[in-house]
Amino acid sequence: MSEKELLYIQKPIKLTEKQAFIDASCEELRVLLAVIEDERTAGNIDLLAKTCKISKARARAALVFWQEEGVVLSEKGAPTITEEFEERLLKGEIREEPSKAVAKSIRDSALVDMINECAAIMKRTSLNTREIKELTALHEQYALSEEYIVMLAAHLAELGGVTVTKLVNRAIQLSEREIDTPPALERYIVEKTGDNEVERNFRAIFGIYNRALSKTEKEAFRKWSKDYGYYTEIVGEAYDVAASSVTRGYVNYADKLLTRWYETGCRTLSDCRKRYEEDLAEKKAKKTDTKSRKAGAPKERFGNFDVEDAFQRALDRSFGKKGDK
Repeated sequence: MSEKELLYIQKPIKLTEKQAFIDASCEELRVLLAVIEDERTAGNIDLLAKTCKISKARARAALVFWQEEGVVLSEKGAPTITEEFEERLLKGEIREEPSKAVAKSIRDSALVDMINECAAIMKRTSLNTREIKELTALHEQYALSEEYIVMLAAHLAELGGVTVTKLVNRAIQLSEREIDTPPALERYIVEKTGDNEVERNFRAIFGIYNRALSKTEKEAFRKWSKDYGYYTEIVGEAYDVAASSVTRGYVNYADKLLTRWYETGCRTLSDCRKRYEEDLAEKKAKKTDTKSRKAGAPKERFGNFDVEDAFQRALDRSFGKKGDK
């Protein structure tokens, strides 16, 4: 990343709506706070590192994390952070093995398959010597398995593209969060992609395209899936009811329905339908009962007098009763 590259904060910031806010490390959060306080630090790595009391490489890595999440933007595109790997070499955290030793290690293990698979995922015929060294270091010095590295490469490719630099640095970030085994990585991927899939499905149900979700919509979607365990079928049922009941505010109406269903113990689509029919029947019964009570209500009285009867008597006295000559 160039020292002169113009970086700025995406506004308005809606961190609580981003999974990144949960995933971010302490260093990444410190960097973000520093940039929010003074955006000039984003273009001055020395100042940013000093402010956050971290190395320049880690400051760059944190900026990349927030760029990938769309919080920090760059007019020149996302930077690379190969410097972090280089700095770890200088600090002795990673041993730079001679090329011959790396080649021997590859021949004596399954690393060659892993390297070839990563190259294929990146749509390349082969990787260069430096890239091979970096991937080998992930396996031998970070103790990340071949399966883990290939799985992470495939995940990054699905998100929009992967390079060895991105793969290495994301592997380092995840391993520092103790996401360093294939099962842990799989859980991380399922959770991350699962949230995106649920949101896409709910957007499709409510016809919300080409715009950001409102805070209310975002919270409702999260509540339905995370708290209630309701997904496409039941949420789709709530939408159908809302669409036939109101002309707008479908999400709010559906939220009331889903909350009612959840609080009354409905966990399946048939449970929800039965509850809705019972509630509808109860409302109709109450409405009918109210009409009946109004129809059979006693005549209006004033004190001990029937108002209508008193009025008729007054007319009789003034004009005579019907039939009188």
